[in-house]
Amino acid sequence: MKKNNIKKLSLILGLIFIIIIGYCGYCIYRHYARTQKISFEEKTIERSDENCEDNCFSVSLNYLYCNGNSEFAKNFNQEIELQLSNFLLSNDDSLQVEGISIEKALDSLTKDYYKLHEHFPELPAFEFIATDSIMWQNSKMLSLVSNRYAFTGEAQPIQTKVFTHFALDNGEVITNENLFTDEEKVTQIAKRYFEKAQQNATITPLDDKKFDFEDGTFRLPNQMGVAADALILFYEPFEIAPYVDTPFEVKVPIKEIMPYLTFADNK
Repeated sequence: MKKNNIKKLSLILGLIFIIIIGYCGYCIYRHYARTQKISFEEKTIERSDENCEDNCFSVSLNYLYCNGNSEFAKNFNQEIELQLSNFLLSNDDSLQVEGISIEKALDSLTKDYYKLHEHFPELPAFEFIATDSIMWQNSKMLSLVSNRYAFTGEAQPIQTKVFTHFALDNGEVITNENLFTDEEKVTQIAKRYFEKAQQNATITPLDDKKFDFEDGTFRLPNQMGVAADALILFYEPFEIAPYVDTPFEVKVPIKEIMPYLTFADNK
């Protein structure tokens, strides 16, 4: 009886030891992954009409490529390729197409443009510009901003910003839902700064109504970026009602947001 108890105790202690060793190994791996130096290089892809002087088709993409074979590099490069390909194909995140390279997306865009231009020669030339840069980085995450411009013949070109946050240990995208430990508290803080910016705004609504949310309830935008000095709230025109014809940007001091940042250094 005693021997059985000793065997059970030994088995339990052995399992506990294995769990502890496994957890320590995992922690060491995460620390190693985070402390590895990440190397980027700038890449540029450009395409335009040859010998064209006016109303010329033009694409200019300036983005970052992560060197190496790490998990971070693989996931980072895959996400950037996905974003830029879809920027060329639709400029709509809800219509994302996976598994297509930037070059193939550019070939598809070019082919469609010239085919359309054959039937409508007076059509204004398409123009796409994207410029990516790192805004901020700590030991756990990296913030990237992509400034984008797209003109495809409509009355007004589309100018926007896309913020993407990457976990440094594996390069996975940090979603807005996982960006903060207390989103409700962040929303309360952000609301104060939105209202201040709203009072000083020079934006004129498209009608005589107040420049505000349609239902009067403040909410965080789809595009938020963590920078060194602020949390940037970037509201697209359709996110605020009555509709305005330009984006609205609000900056919230980062010192007020840092206690609720999931990937802060001290967490």
